[in-house]
Amino acid sequence: MTGLPRELSPIVRVIDDWFTARSLGLVIEARVGAGRLLLVAADLAGADDPVCRQLLASLLDYAASPGFAPKVALTREQLAGIVAG
Repeated sequence: MTGLPRELSPIVRVIDDWFTARSLGLVIEARVGAGRLLLVAADLAGADDPVCRQLLASLLDYAASPGFAPKVALTREQLAGIVAG
């Protein structure tokens, strides 16, 4: 989450460890350009676990719903930094 807008609040947040306590976004939503982005930093598509399959189905349903309206915008450069990081 370092280098991203402070207003960006992850849907699912994890803390890396007790010592550094860095806030990491496992699931975030944002606007990028004219589009909307739902970024998931976990391999849900390849998982054979029913919990992962259900989380993926729920996230896809959410992304297809009118409720998926990210308020915070990211630049293409910020997105590239997330993906490359």
